[in-house]
Amino acid sequence: MSLDTSKKIGLIACTGVVAGNMMGSGIALLPSALATIGSISVFSWAICLVGAMGLAFVFARLATKNPQEGGPIAYAGEISPVFGFQTGVLYYHANWIGNLAIAITGVSYLSVFFPILNDPIPASVATIAAVWIFTLVNLLGGSWVSRLCTLGLVLILLPVVGTALIGWGHFDPQLYRQNWNTTSGSDLHAVISAVLICLWSFVGVESAAVSSGMVKDPKRTVPLATMLGTGIAGVIYILSTQVIGGMFPAGEVAASGAPFAMASSAIFGDWSAPFVSAFTALACFTSLGSWMMLVGEAGKRAANDGNFPKIYGEVDKNGVAKKGLILGSLKMTALMVVLTAFTSHSAHAADLFNVLTTDAVLLTMLPYFYSSINLIRFEGMTSRSMGTMIFSGVACVFCLVALMGAQGSNLTATFVVSLIILMFYAKKQGLRQHDALLKEQASH
Repeated sequence: MSLDTSKKIGLIACTGVVAGNMMGSGIALLPSALATIGSISVFSWAICLVGAMGLAFVFARLATKNPQEGGPIAYAGEISPVFGFQTGVLYYHANWIGNLAIAITGVSYLSVFFPILNDPIPASVATIAAVWIFTLVNLLGGSWVSRLCTLGLVLILLPVVGTALIGWGHFDPQLYRQNWNTTSGSDLHAVISAVLICLWSFVGVESAAVSSGMVKDPKRTVPLATMLGTGIAGVIYILSTQVIGGMFPAGEVAASGAPFAMASSAIFGDWSAPFVSAFTALACFTSLGSWMMLVGEAGKRAANDGNFPKIYGEVDKNGVAKKGLILGSLKMTALMVVLTAFTSHSAHAADLFNVLTTDAVLLTMLPYFYSSINLIRFEGMTSRSMGTMIFSGVACVFCLVALMGAQGSNLTATFVVSLIILMFYAKKQGLRQHDALLKEQASH
């Protein structure tokens, strides 16, 4: 089904989707998470920015030379059908699990205004309500999502950029040095550990490539939006988190559920904290709307490849995978209910956020790695550009470094899940070969 051009999004909106997907989901709790490691994370940021720009180049190059709807799912499938199947499952589930973390963050910031949301059950209800509200927004079409995402980017930029620029007047170099390494391990271990935390901020680098079917002139728009969005997000991340590292003791930042509200109070006064909390919550929710679009597009691509049930690939007149979106939201609802029922009542939103985002990042690493080696394959077949090979290699190494930063149990679980997916693929292939054999026998 062809999509009405008027419903597609342009360069500015597409750049907003890329940067908004990253920043809306990644910036809110970053200073608190990084404070448990220390300001030495500036080196982790450097690694992540180089790696993220490498990944951005990979998706930009592939979108220009080999455009495919579905992004990582399509590119992994070009290497091997088994990788396409595995990536479809991993990437799809990483997206909707990460979406739930974004919704939890938004609700957590709203608790400033509605203290009842500090209780697990009301917070769970509000999180589920947010998921379904932005599912309905997605059913209206990509243009509505891009407008909201651009609005969310503006809202999150106000307090974050304000902190990144004006906060240096409150920066204490001595305090920054005291906060250098707050772990009990070596500097190298601290840097590698922080890479995984920083990496969550750049998940979304492939947003434009995944949604290329909803973009005007994708061969031009997607590469530009990918590189611009990644660069904008990266610079703002580094400036804002590092200035906070020199404004407060690390323990104080680590204990804060709203680090940017705390920073704005120190810079502008206590009157600003509620506004920052409101802006951050709204930015999280608008980012949720954008990520919901990616869930629908990822499911649609996997269904079109024959790896998901056909219902995920059915689209309406606006090109929206309506039924797939609804199914994804049902999964998020079910997981939220399970988390509420089985986690401790003393568990904080930040704890759930860290668990969900870590799982989502690790599940995303294989899809990113496959996309990077697919570009190596494609360039080796066509232009054989040395520069492109270098960028692809940087992206591959970045994915490996991110996996090195994971805890053993999380990495083991990701590896086991990836192998289990191959078992399902083997069963599927066996059924296909059986059907083909029956047809061959019937023809004789």
